[in-house]
Amino acid sequence: MAINLANTVVEFLQQNPELKFTAREIANWIFETYPDECRQKQKRSTATVNPLDNETALLQQIVAEIGSQRPRLQKCYPKVKTTEGRPRKYYFTESTGSAEIDHAESHAASAATKINGSVVVVKEHNLYPILSEFLWSEF
Repeated sequence: MAINLANTVVEFLQQNPELKFTAREIANWIFETYPDECRQKQKRSTATVNPLDNETALLQQIVAEIGSQRPRLQKCYPKVKTTEGRPRKYYFTESTGSAEIDHAESHAASAATKINGSVVVVKEHNLYPILSEFLWSEF
């Protein structure tokens, strides 16, 4: 039986809500969970440029297929989201886009550092004088 990659990816992400995974991590899970289906895929392959002659090539093919299906996945399953940066991370969330933004901003605002047991909020513009002093001492 051939594996339906899109459904398998969505199933995996639904089992791990709010956790973010790269396509490679998802491909590794698929390879470990469905080894027989992956071996069948490898045997059926007729690729000549990049043959699926070893596990690494097979995993890379699955990673590429996950990446190529991203737009369709997000269209068919709006709760499957990805991050912007590279490597792109996939995750499943029940929250809306604006709720995610509010959550991310509240975490950024509450970032604090402990110095000698007390909590100190460090803002970027407070670091410029320290950086300037360091740079002048090195000059």
